[in-house]
Amino acid sequence: MYIVDGINGTWATVTGVHGAAGKSGWRQLVPGRPLRGPWEGVELARLAPGGVSGLHRHTRTNEIYLVIGGEGELSLDGATYPMPVGHMALTTLSSTHGIRNTGSGDFHWLVIEVPAAAALHLVTNPKETADVTSPAARMHPVDLAALRHIDLSPFGAAPLLDAHYEQLDEDAVVDLQAEDCEIFGYLVSGAATISDADGSHALTAGVGVTLTLGEKAELRPSGEATFFWARSKVEGAGR
Repeated sequence: MYIVDGINGTWATVTGVHGAAGKSGWRQLVPGRPLRGPWEGVELARLAPGGVSGLHRHTRTNEIYLVIGGEGELSLDGATYPMPVGHMALTTLSSTHGIRNTGSGDFHWLVIEVPAAAALHLVTNPKETADVTSPAARMHPVDLAALRHIDLSPFGAAPLLDAHYEQLDEDAVVDLQAEDCEIFGYLVSGAATISDADGSHALTAGVGVTLTLGEKAELRPSGEATFFWARSKVEGAGR
């Protein structure tokens, strides 16, 4: 299990994100090399008031955006959606999207990007992936804080499996099992303890955790807490 402090860690400053003016901040949350899963990038991102991450189109990846602080709006395939805290967007192959800070403070969101399984077949089997790349198959942004859970399989998001937003009290337990997948989690608010075979680790808001293939852990909040986690399939696992 890997634990990375996002909010209090070292930020990189990026100028001209996807061709937009201004600067944004990025903080890597998953160390990619030791993992079996297809994580291309798992990052915490931020924009100052008025900041923009420019419109761009995906040609080979699927991506989750989850808002964890501030106020913003998402441009997705020609439409604009408000993105308050707890809202999640999914962008898949051929999706055009960008994001803007519309609030008075910094806007923070999580980015989970993985190589799309469908991208491997676009050239040789275009008919198989037509439903995946069409606008009809895409998911509009959702209030994940209200839904608590969403199955991503109907939206052509493979290898992403699902996403969860747990609003916990002190008696709750989140059982995390990376049996045929890997799991990324992020403590959005509060404090918690996560325990695995190597012991227990204290978590505070802004910390990301990654469970590699085959690992198990239990997360217990210390009072009220909010915990986001998502699963990504590991190719060849579980066969």
